[in-house]
Amino acid sequence: MQLWMSRWGKTGLLLVGLLLAVALPAVGCGGDEQQAIAQAAREQSQQQAAEDEPATAADPSASQAEDEPEAQQDSAAAASVEQPQQEDEAAEQQAAGQESAQTQAAEAQQSGAAGETVAEGTRLVTLFGDLTEIVYALGVEQYLVARDTSSVYPAATEELPNLGFAGALNAEAILAMEPTLVIGTDMAGPPGVLEQLREAGVEVVLLEELNGLDAAQIKIRVVGEALGIPQTAEALALDVERRLAEVMAGAAEIERPLRVLHVYVRRGGVQLVSGAGNRAQAIIEAAGGLDAAAEIGIEGWQPLTPEALVAIDPEVYLVMDLGLGVVGGIEGLLEIPGMAETQAGRARRVISMPDLYLLGFGPRLPEAIADLAAYLRGIEAEIGSE
Repeated sequence: MQLWMSRWGKTGLLLVGLLLAVALPAVGCGGDEQQAIAQAAREQSQQQAAEDEPATAADPSASQAEDEPEAQQDSAAAASVEQPQQEDEAAEQQAAGQESAQTQAAEAQQSGAAGETVAEGTRLVTLFGDLTEIVYALGVEQYLVARDTSSVYPAATEELPNLGFAGALNAEAILAMEPTLVIGTDMAGPPGVLEQLREAGVEVVLLEELNGLDAAQIKIRVVGEALGIPQTAEALALDVERRLAEVMAGAAEIERPLRVLHVYVRRGGVQLVSGAGNRAQAIIEAAGGLDAAAEIGIEGWQPLTPEALVAIDPEVYLVMDLGLGVVGGIEGLLEIPGMAETQAGRARRVISMPDLYLLGFGPRLPEAIADLAAYLRGIEAEIGSE
């Protein structure tokens, strides 16, 4: 059986040694998904610029995230499958999910406090794509003056000046945007740059890394409070919470949870498996699956080795679009030593979803879980018919 679901994005350039030196320790010690998304976007940004330069002298704002498990330019869901019928179903579900998210966000904004507005003169910079997406979902994107490389959704973000990788910021570039407020995560930096911003009178709000299913609601409330629209944010947060509950109730109907392994790959030989405590575990389990690495006691991020793969022996691989593109699609993925020797590899069961959509844990989290649950149900049905 072949079940390869992926929305192809453009692959990035080779990671330079310095970025790898910074990124890999970060993966191992905590702010993993934010860093991953970040580099992913940066790679795609560079590739986009390289391809467009002859015609338009493109700038990096045309693309993606920054450092490890998250980014992807496109929006809604895991996109396509090798079978035509499943491809159509995936496309329809993606369109429906995106429309639903937009409708729900609009309703949440309308139900917010009448007359509640962002202070006049606010000039906002967001660092990391999930926060930028929240600003758009709150309907206050007109206050955005710049964003980081990982901010790739919605497509309108590409029109904003791109400040680059949020972990390697330049104070002068940010101050040139004359911001009054910068909102980011604790992965933003270097710390000295953030201190320079504060000394210049810029309000800097940093959120802690959040890996739970309540992450979207927490981030929405913090962003709303910082912008002075807490009631509007509360309405959106409650809407996300309601949609999340509905999706998880449906995912619980999966009869036999499949053992899913999230594999993270990037250029430069970066190959990792995700275990307990990461966002991948939360979204896999919310979608009705089992995190195969967590099940055997693997925690955090661990090197991908043939021995580890044999020990885990997952039934399904879960990857992100940018990584799949980097290794050359499903064929390249299965050429990684050990990948073809598991149940997932032998049956070619690979689900690929856009990076920011899968692990951004923003306002579209319920739709991402619903899409993953639908794909797992499809695989379950295929296995049952074998």
